[in-house]
Amino acid sequence: MQSIASLEQTLLDHLRQLPPDKQQEVLHFAEFLRQKLLSPSKPASGLSLQDLASLPLSQRHQALAPFIADMAEDFKTDPALTEFSALDSEDWEFPDDEP
Repeated sequence: MQSIASLEQTLLDHLRQLPPDKQQEVLHFAEFLRQKLLSPSKPASGLSLQDLASLPLSQRHQALAPFIADMAEDFKTDPALTEFSALDSEDWEFPDDEP
């Protein structure tokens, strides 16, 4: 295993080779990991909507990624989620409309 100084140098070398937008993503990820270490009792799935909204976009995507596949499957198979009764034609008919 690398020494801490060697690991830090390797990380810096790789980081310097990235474009600024990717460096920013690395920073957000590092902040996310640090935050996770500071509050390990609060996993990503336990974040409140306000907590999620306050995260940088890349961290928000990372926190929600584990749930996307299950959610997509729910929308494909659960009739309660695929039924859009608010868009039934009777809701769009007005008294002045011609038959």
